[in-house]
Amino acid sequence: MSARETSARGLRVTAIALFVLAGTSLALRSANLGALGFPVAMAIAAVKATLVAVVFMEIGAEKPTVGIAFASGIALVAILVALVVADVVTRTVPPLANPPGTAARDYG
Repeated sequence: MSARETSARGLRVTAIALFVLAGTSLALRSANLGALGFPVAMAIAAVKATLVAVVFMEIGAEKPTVGIAFASGIALVAILVALVVADVVTRTVPPLANPPGTAARDYG
């Protein structure tokens, strides 16, 4: 076993950490965190995804090209999310128009 391979103890500790994070996420579901609810949920999800990628997928033990491909995929998703957020934030709410066929009619 090389120094970069994950031991059974490391896998157990990581699995327990993932269960604890999942339980924390479930417990915080009913907590009233206000505006912090979404960022806290995303932070917990990011920690869980990082644990899975580093320990179970063994990204650190792979060749550097695998790490570069993984990082470029993450960067692409981050760019797409940033563009979606920019699109949503910069939109103006259009005024609601009358649906077709329901406009007021002049009877006279």
